[in-house]
Amino acid sequence: MPLPGIGAVPAAGSLYNELSAVTRRAFVPRLFVQIYFGSPSLYYMIGNAQRAAGGLNQITIPAQAQSMVQGQFVGYGGGFNSPVVTPGIQNLQFALAYWVVPVPLPFGETVIQATDREISLLKARMNDVFAVTRQNMARLLYLNNTTNSLFPDSFLNAFDNGTNFPLYGGINRTAQGNTAFQGQLINVATGAYTVGTVATLGFKRASMATFVAQVTDGAGGEAPTFIVMSPGDYATLNNDFIGIEQLNPTVGNPYTMDTQVRTSFPNLVVSGVPVFNDHFCPKGQVFAVNCKYTAMYLSEDAAFDFSGFYSLVPLGQIGQQGVTVVGYEVCTGKPSANAIAQTVGGAQF
Repeated sequence: MPLPGIGAVPAAGSLYNELSAVTRRAFVPRLFVQIYFGSPSLYYMIGNAQRAAGGLNQITIPAQAQSMVQGQFVGYGGGFNSPVVTPGIQNLQFALAYWVVPVPLPFGETVIQATDREISLLKARMNDVFAVTRQNMARLLYLNNTTNSLFPDSFLNAFDNGTNFPLYGGINRTAQGNTAFQGQLINVATGAYTVGTVATLGFKRASMATFVAQVTDGAGGEAPTFIVMSPGDYATLNNDFIGIEQLNPTVGNPYTMDTQVRTSFPNLVVSGVPVFNDHFCPKGQVFAVNCKYTAMYLSEDAAFDFSGFYSLVPLGQIGQQGVTVVGYEVCTGKPSANAIAQTVGGAQF
């Protein structure tokens, strides 16, 4: 309803009622969505997604967790021990999770909005299908999803060392001989990080460089692809970089009121590893992700597919409905190449 008593519009009453009865509202033919957040992590994972098809445990990754041969030094005679067959390969196994979004198209909406519409409810609803799906997928990247077998895995259980999630991909990380399947769970309230008091003041340049070096060493010499933090934790690290910013004037290029000076950083690079923030990343936790081994797998048969609209007449109703389906999983074939830093303090908000 139009609002009375604002600007030149008369106050509520007979004059206002007459005016509103014969006057159309000025209308902005755009829908401004007030909710939802972007997720750099999700966009990165979708952009590098791998394909998955049908079958039991649609994602099965053979993984070697111990040496399968033995070596030795030999002397003048060249003799050596006979080789021993040592099994060293197990399968990490994952099942796709399926997310569906039903889409209604009522009869009344169809006939009323056939013409003279400003905002198409159907178009808005279809856009919302993608937004709702994206928000859910981004949120689940960082949550404990093991309590529901229908949910996909997350960074949280993929990168754990067995302390909180002993089972991963059907393998018990705490069993004898399976330590290679443990991720890197780093408590910054202990060890070298207590020197920089990361648990109290948050990550700074030096402590983040230490974290990158530790994760790289724990991964066998491979640096993570990216590091993601909550916006509050990222602001703490970013402020440390801002403290050493400097503006270098260029000779012959005077600075005036029209000169733009850019300060602060949308993302940081520490020891060659990009660091950015994600709204969905929990405060106090920092995730180091190696995309050589960690990926999102999308179903070939359900990759954000829409069924099309089908009539509800057989159900005794004039109208239609459809459904969007996406089958996916987020998993890693080498948990030790990834890491989680926990109990990080000092978030700016």
